[in-house]
Amino acid sequence: MKLNIPFIQTPKSRVDGLVFPAIPDQQACLQLAIQYQLEHSQWWTPEQISNSQLRQLQVALRHAFTTVPYYQELLKKHEIGLPEQITHEFIQKIPISTRLDVQAAEVDFASINIPNDHGRPEYAKTSGSTGRPIKFARTMLTHTFWLAMALRDHLWHARDFSGKLCAIRWFPRGVAESPAGAHQPTWGNITAPIFQTGPSATLNVVAPLAEQIDWLIHEKPDYLISLPSNLIALVQYAKEHEIVLPKVKEIRTVGETVTSASRNFIETYWQTKVVDIYTCEEAGYLALQCPETGNYHVQSESIFLEIVNKDGNPCAVGEVGQVLITTLHNFVTPLIRYEVGDMAEFGELCSCGRGLSVIRKIHGRKRNRLMLPDGQSLFPYLGEHGDIARLTGVKVRQFQCIQHTLEDIELKLVVERDLNSKEQAAVTKKMQNNLGYPFNIRFSFHDDIPRGPTGKFEEFMSNIS
Repeated sequence: MKLNIPFIQTPKSRVDGLVFPAIPDQQACLQLAIQYQLEHSQWWTPEQISNSQLRQLQVALRHAFTTVPYYQELLKKHEIGLPEQITHEFIQKIPISTRLDVQAAEVDFASINIPNDHGRPEYAKTSGSTGRPIKFARTMLTHTFWLAMALRDHLWHARDFSGKLCAIRWFPRGVAESPAGAHQPTWGNITAPIFQTGPSATLNVVAPLAEQIDWLIHEKPDYLISLPSNLIALVQYAKEHEIVLPKVKEIRTVGETVTSASRNFIETYWQTKVVDIYTCEEAGYLALQCPETGNYHVQSESIFLEIVNKDGNPCAVGEVGQVLITTLHNFVTPLIRYEVGDMAEFGELCSCGRGLSVIRKIHGRKRNRLMLPDGQSLFPYLGEHGDIARLTGVKVRQFQCIQHTLEDIELKLVVERDLNSKEQAAVTKKMQNNLGYPFNIRFSFHDDIPRGPTGKFEEFMSNIS
């Protein structure tokens, strides 16, 4: 077994006059040491991987159940005792935690005794693409494993780090906006501390399609990262306007489901392969595509992933159910049988020989585009989280935008009280500015906004074909 790194991409050496064999710095050595272990563990049998997960879960669950008030109360409420030996049968007895559960727990969801050598916690919130942003924390340890899985993705697909990496992704207003975007001399902190890399560039996805294409033609990327819906829109725009898109070695997709039709559409027109990544903000990398078969391999060394039916029982291979995750290394805000909000199905063991679990298909991860009356379609920019609360002083639990016509948008809100006419006028002005068009904004107030039929809550939905 060997790391899938082209020979010319040997690590950087911190010792003057020494190129090969390299002596990397401390951070690079740490990452390479993890990759050495991952290179071996991916070829273990499913039983070996499962046993190693249970060993780590023994430590992680004991910490969560004894230092996190939310889980202490959960065990007490359901009269569950912590066994000496963690088993799959015990895990299935633990109640599922939803986003609303975690959101309601707030400070009770954090550990009161964080191990010192895990590093200082840094708190963040989900973007709210589910309509329910939650607060979670990362430590240096969890960040280290995030970097390791991201690096594994690069190594699996043998990417040439000397090339140019470009990304068209969501950023807050004012960040990486067109026409220039933003530029870095390296690929960033996943690879640059270890390998010599080429430059990278990023562009805010809210840029109009014509400006995105101009930017791509100017930047000439070797590798491109973006949302599937945005890539499809780019291809459609290029076809309609007879524009030849720049050649790229590979396209990576993030954030949404890639259907077979979407993948074929992008690959056929762009004449390159599409590699998808399955992630969530709360836990990082959940599954990576196999470089040999295209299957999704669960990143079992950092996440325990279940797919269960409506009764909470494990799904059989090919049976669609909801995705639950249990983090193995987050000792600050651990997630245990946490309902991500996605629907998926397991597949048979991969023919590549890896023992990592296989996800055959991921369902219900799609974001609609905003249609303007002039026929232009845009990635909908709905503003920053907290905008409505700052404008009105009213706490918002959920929100959802629905475009009914080319002129009309409904803003669904779950708030502590209905907004008055003055508050609605202020929010309307803000939404019109964010969306870039004076839409008619209609407000509706609800006790809850349910998920769609695929199990995914959409922040923006369009009823326009």
